[in-house]
Amino acid sequence: HVNTMGVYLDDCDSGDTIEGNIFYRTGRAIMIGGGRDNPILNNLVIDCPIGLHIDSRGMTWKQWNDPQSAGWNLEEKAEAMNYKSPPWSTEYPHLAKIMSDSPREPLYNPIRRNVFVDCSKEVCHMDGNVKKLLGKFEIEQNLAVNTTGAKNGIAMTKDLKGFTNLSGSKSKPISLGMAVGIDGQLKLQQDPRLLKAKATFEAIPFDQIGLYRDEYRKELPKRDPHSY
Repeated sequence: HVNTMGVYLDDCDSGDTIEGNIFYRTGRAIMIGGGRDNPILNNLVIDCPIGLHIDSRGMTWKQWNDPQSAGWNLEEKAEAMNYKSPPWSTEYPHLAKIMSDSPREPLYNPIRRNVFVDCSKEVCHMDGNVKKLLGKFEIEQNLAVNTTGAKNGIAMTKDLKGFTNLSGSKSKPISLGMAVGIDGQLKLQQDPRLLKAKATFEAIPFDQIGLYRDEYRKELPKRDPHSY
């Protein structure tokens, strides 16, 4: 849990899709460090203190477009690639018009169809600048789940648009998490109540994730069921 990230798109990294992942017990499941055009789609986040982090470091760091900071002289680099013409303008239309479209803001990061389960601190951590930009964000059909209906220690999303909060109880907890089978393999538990919630989360092929036998890997390592 301590200060780990499942996916960390560092320092305005842009153009990545985070889709169909299972994040289990990481400090921050997904961290968007000020970048753009990073769709966050259909991920399952379980028992992570912070489910999703989005910050605005591109808006606050002084080295933006500074010729003295070669790594951050981004506009000059883009112009050298003739980014307003094909194939860039056709494949990446947001990039072609970026300099007239609030280039320092972390825009075009749609958050859709994700399920956040038992986040202990925050489901979504957004800094002050990002909160002011929420009207520009596409946030739809996400779930925040409190499996046992705990009054303390589990974060929910309150008034954040695009989220539905779903709570179980101690007597009828929502089963959505990891279990260890008798074969030592992690298995995903799902609760039918999730199907009734306002979300369109698509099942992740959990049994197809991980190592598999092929011509190069003849045997799979034995797993200790007590190591999770």
